Amino acid sequence: MKDKIGTKVILWATLIGGAISSLVKSGTEANMPPRIPGEISPPAENIDQWLGWLGINSHSLDYVYQTVTVPGAVMIYHWLFSFAFAFVYIALSAVWPKVRLWYGVAYGLVITFVMHGLLIPALGFRHPAYLDGETGWLWNLNGYEFWSETIGHICWSVSIEVSLIAVLAYFSRPIVGCWWHKTPADV
Repeated sequence: MKDKIGTKVILWATLIGGAISSLVKSGTEANMPPRIPGEISPPAENIDQWLGWLGINSHSLDYVYQTVTVPGAVMIYHWLFSFAFAFVYIALSAVWPKVRLWYGVAYGLVITFVMHGLLIPALGFRHPAYLDGETGWLWNLNGYEFWSETIGHICWSVSIEVSLIAVLAYFSRPIVGCWWHKTPADV
């Protein structure tokens, strides 16, 4: 990684894209809740099962904001995932520009399918109340949850792409195609 500007692009686009995309995903879920009230979210269930032995649970970091209890641990979990997946998208775009297909929409669809269609249910973290105990595979979800997750991940991934475009423009890199290249100023 001798391309100093390319490394800066990855760093800044990950930080900006991770932060913005996390807020975007939270915003889509506020408008289109994927679960019914009282149903535990997959991240909360994951935190409870994997970190419970350390005395950490999904309510360990709850805080009250304007009389509303906010699940702090679940928010941090979503933020960390947004930064991690933003990094993957941006780093992958440096070597495989096709990951940016449809301004990131394809990436959002793949993440929805892999995470909500396969991984989360396979790990046992999704049993929607409306399925009477059945596993919540993507194809079993009701339309509300399916569209909430799908549209949410599309908006989320497009916001990472928009952040990448802004950072590429700032560093005078091509905003389409291969942007990872060395120039004399990079050395």
